[in-house]
Amino acid sequence: MIRAAAILLCCQIAWAGGAIRLKSRTIDPGREDRASADGAGGRYLMVRFAAEPGPEVRWELALRGFRILSYVPEATLMLEAPSGGGDLWGLGVVWAGAMNGADKISPLLAGQADGLVLVEFHPGVEGQTARAIAAQHGFAVHEIAGLLPGHLVLGGDRRGLADLAGHPEVAYILPAAPGLAGRRAVYGCPGPITGAGPVADYALADNGWSKDASGNVALQYVFDSLTQKMDAGIARAQVERAFTEWARYANISFTPAVASAARTIEIQFVTGAHGDAYPFTSITTLAHTFYPAPVNPEPIAGDVHFNDAETWGVGMNIDLFSVALHEIGHALGLGHSDQPSAVMYPYYKLSTGLTADDIAAIQALYGPPSSGSTTHSSPPATPTPTPSAPPSTPSTPSTPTPSGSDTTAPTIVIQSPSYSIVSTSNASITVSGTASDNLAVASVKWSTSFGSTGIAVGTTSWSATIPLLIGTNTITLRAYDAAGNSGWRALTVVRN
Repeated sequence: MIRAAAILLCCQIAWAGGAIRLKSRTIDPGREDRASADGAGGRYLMVRFAAEPGPEVRWELALRGFRILSYVPEATLMLEAPSGGGDLWGLGVVWAGAMNGADKISPLLAGQADGLVLVEFHPGVEGQTARAIAAQHGFAVHEIAGLLPGHLVLGGDRRGLADLAGHPEVAYILPAAPGLAGRRAVYGCPGPITGAGPVADYALADNGWSKDASGNVALQYVFDSLTQKMDAGIARAQVERAFTEWARYANISFTPAVASAARTIEIQFVTGAHGDAYPFTSITTLAHTFYPAPVNPEPIAGDVHFNDAETWGVGMNIDLFSVALHEIGHALGLGHSDQPSAVMYPYYKLSTGLTADDIAAIQALYGPPSSGSTTHSSPPATPTPTPSAPPSTPSTPSTPTPSGSDTTAPTIVIQSPSYSIVSTSNASITVSGTASDNLAVASVKWSTSFGSTGIAVGTTSWSATIPLLIGTNTITLRAYDAAGNSGWRALTVVRN
């Protein structure tokens, strides 16, 4: 029975190790009231082991009827117990207990009286059961195509969240991104993968790569395969642009390699079953990433796999840079953020760079860039790369800070060229289009991934001749209004 876990805690193992880190609180197994484990005989049980539970422990858990639902740093598993209870004796357990309702509510929801919430149920909870639990507490389900299994977006009186979180089937409740309910379809990330399954969203995940003697973190990356859905050079440039964005804000570096090795992030574009335990069985699963060492062993630690059944694009379809930026965050040791605006939120969105939340998380893990590098306390409007760096989000000329009551961004359309990816041998390209705003368009400005900037001729109807360098040029066009609001479109030009 589960009660055997409490006996185990009292007499088998003297505790020495780290804590169980949830977003709501930190549990110290050495000081936690161990009687709580004795009363944890419910269906869902959080179990802390003396060491990372390896394949042998996970196999033994399965033989005893336990189902592993998720991984919690450090050395902790969320388990679904077999019917009638289960025996944890002899598995190196040092603490076991159930999550309480407060553990399941994001700290970001404290004091918020309205707005939609994203509710995550434990794996295996049927949709009909989840909906019935939501309805029981007066919450209305917002039907959204593409939500991850076990996820519901709910609206209702937030005073009922505590009772909702009290259901054992509920895993976590966090703010719903405002855009989720307005999209025709959404794409979610299952979270960074470990040998025991994905890291739970209620866990504080920040296990990064180890530092060298000088305190630096030097990693390599290698492309094992590239997508057939776009030009190989463009695909490579978009992923490298994501590496560059993370390196700009933290004490980490990335160097291209010719073969996979230790401390190397391997990039693959694959379909279906591809050699790991997580086949791409659905086109709505865009990618997955393996958590870094030591949680995952080499050589798979940090590897990123993209689903090549998807239609990848640049600024259209499924934006490769945006997904790569999110997944590389996992490869560096970050979990999901509860902040809806963050790149690391559980659902992807079109991104041009990291947010303040993402930067704070990566700097907490690795520190700011080493001396001699530019340190940013908050993200600029867009990055400013140098010609020797891989293409990254282009810089823009200075613009006024948005002010006043006007918060509506202009809309910009690129009419020529008519494709978002263009190949040419010319030293420049002429781009033209239109822009509109609820009040008026003040200016249209362009920038390239190699640092060139300029102002287009015209506003509501505009054109610009933009210089190109040999290779892949990412061009961003931004329309601004007088309040400083901006809307953008991107164009990729490969100069042969």
